[in-house]
Amino acid sequence: MGGSGTCASVRSQLGVYLTGSILPADRAVVVRHLASCADCRTELADLAGLPGLLRRPACQTAAEVSGSGEPAPGNPPRGGASSRGGASSRGGAASRGGAPVSGSAQRSGSAPMPGGLPASGGVPLSRLMRSMARRRRRRRLLLALAAAVLVVMAGTGWALRLAQPPGSRTGAVTTVLETDQVDGVTVLTDAEGYTLYWFSPDNPTMSACDASCTRTWPVVTAPAVSGAGVTGTLGAIARPDGSLQATYDGHPLYTATADKRPGQAKGNGVWDSGGQWHEVVVSGGRAPAGGDRDGS
Repeated sequence: MGGSGTCASVRSQLGVYLTGSILPADRAVVVRHLASCADCRTELADLAGLPGLLRRPACQTAAEVSGSGEPAPGNPPRGGASSRGGASSRGGAASRGGAPVSGSAQRSGSAPMPGGLPASGGVPLSRLMRSMARRRRRRRLLLALAAAVLVVMAGTGWALRLAQPPGSRTGAVTTVLETDQVDGVTVLTDAEGYTLYWFSPDNPTMSACDASCTRTWPVVTAPAVSGAGVTGTLGAIARPDGSLQATYDGHPLYTATADKRPGQAKGNGVWDSGGQWHEVVVSGGRAPAGGDRDGS
C-alpha cells in the first residue's frame, strides 16, 4: 500500500467512494489506503468540498448587489420630491400628458422609472437584473462542472473495474499475515487476529476445498504480505473460479467460521470435507505433543 500504482488505483475509485456506490470490498481498500496516504486524503477532501463551496443561498446575490450601493428593486430614489395630497413640491405641479411630475423631475427634465428607479443618477433596473442573472448562470455552470467531474471519476472507476479479469477483482485486496499466541502456540493469523488453517488433502498447486467447503472454511485471498514474526514462504495458487488463494510454505490458507473472535482455534484437528484441518504453526513456534498442531 502507498505505492504510486496503488494511489492511481485508489484515485480512480474516489468518485465511486464519494457517491456511495462503491462495493464493500473496494471501500475497505480505499479506507485502508487513505489512512496511510496524505496525498489521496487531500484529493478526496478537495473533491468532497467542491459541491459545498458552490452552495450559496439564493438571496445572497441580491444582498450583495444591494450592499454594494446599487438600489434594490422597489426602493425609492434618494433626493426625490414627495407630494402631499396630490400637490407637488416647489413650483407647483406640472403635468405631461395628464401624469403628475415632481418638482425635481421638472428641473431635471426626466420622469421617474417604474418601481422607483430613476432614469439617471442611479442603476437602471435592467442592469441590476442582468447582473443577478449572470451570477445565477455562473453558479449553475460551476455546479454542473462539479457534477460532471464526479460522474467522470465514478465512470472511470467502474470502467477500470469492469476491464479487470473476473479473478483479479477478488484478489485485488492485499492480505496481511501476522502471528499470535493461541493456547501457547505461535500460529499464523490474518490482520484481524483470526487463526489460519491448512487442509491435509491440499497440495502446493491445488486446493481440495470446493465451493461448498469454502462456506465453512473461507479462502484467504492473494496477494499476501508478511507481517511481524512471519518467517515462512508466501505464495499463491489459482482456484477453479480464477481467483487467487494465498499459500504459506506450500499450504493453501483458510479461516474457519467456527472461530467467532480472534485468538480462537476451534478448527484445529477437525475432520471435515474429506480431510483434517490444522492450524498453521509458524516456523520456530512450539507445537505440543500429539501432532494436532502441525506447522509442516
